[in-house]
Amino acid sequence: MTTVTPAAASLTALLANRRRPALGAFLPAGFPNWTAGIETLRAFTRHGADFLEVGVPHRTPTLDGPDICAAHAQALSQGARMAHVFSTIRLAASSTGVPVVAMSYWASVLDFDGPARFAQDLAQAGAAGAMIPDLPVSASGEWIDAARAAGIHTPQFAPRDADDDHLAAIAEAASGWIYAPAASAPTGYQGELDLPALSDFTARLRTHSHLPVVGGIGISTPQLAGQVAPFLDGVVIGSPLIRPLLQEHAPAGLDGAVEQVRAFAHALHTPASSHPLTA
Repeated sequence: MTTVTPAAASLTALLANRRRPALGAFLPAGFPNWTAGIETLRAFTRHGADFLEVGVPHRTPTLDGPDICAAHAQALSQGARMAHVFSTIRLAASSTGVPVVAMSYWASVLDFDGPARFAQDLAQAGAAGAMIPDLPVSASGEWIDAARAAGIHTPQFAPRDADDDHLAAIAEAASGWIYAPAASAPTGYQGELDLPALSDFTARLRTHSHLPVVGGIGISTPQLAGQVAPFLDGVVIGSPLIRPLLQEHAPAGLDGAVEQVRAFAHALHTPASSHPLTA
C-alpha cells in the first residue's frame, strides 16, 4: 500500500507506539440500538479505548460466541443494515478522533455490493480499514486489491495452527496489523490460556512481518490483558463489553461496559513486571 487515507495513517501511528499495547473496543453497529451504540462507542474512548472496531451485523456469525451472536441478532432485529455501519463509523471517527476499523464476515461484503464498493464506502466514512476473519488469505486477492486502492488497511487473522508458509501468505496480505487469537475458540472464550504458547506464536508472526500484532479472543479479564501485554501491540475486547450491555436495564449495562474498558486500560498501563507470565 503506497497511499493511505489519514485514518489509516492514524492507525499505523497508534500501533507503532510500543510503550504499551493499544486497547481496542468492539461493538456491532446498531447495538444496543443505533443511537445508544454511537454514545457507547464515544464513552469507550473517553474511558480508555485507543481505537474502535465496529462490527457489521450478520445473521450467522459462526466465529462468535453467544454474547456477540446475541448482539448481532439484537442489532438486526432493530433494522441495522450496512448503511448503519457506515454511519456509525463516520460519527464515531469524527466525534472521537480515534481510528475506527470495521469487522465483517465475507458474506456481508458480497451481499452489499462487493469488495470494491465496500472498501470505497468505508474509506469515505473515515474507516482506517476492515478485518474479514472468515476470508481465507488464499481467496482474499480481490479484497486486498480493493482495500489498497481505497487506501485502507487489511488486518489479517492468523490461525494458531498456521504453518510458516501460511503465516508468510498472511503477512504478505496484511496491512495495519496481524491478529493473533489468544485461544482457538469462538469469541467470548473465558477459559484458561496457554500464555507461553501465545508468546511463542506472536514471536513466529514477527519473523514473517514487521506489522504490529494485535490479540483478542480469550483475553477475557484485565488480569489476562496485563499478562499478554509484553508480547502484543494491541488488545481488542468485545464480549466483556457486550455482556453488560445485553442486560435489560441500559444505563446499568453501559456503566458495566465502561467499567470494563477502564479496567482493561488500567491493566495495559501497568508495568509488565506486575503480570507474571503463567500458563
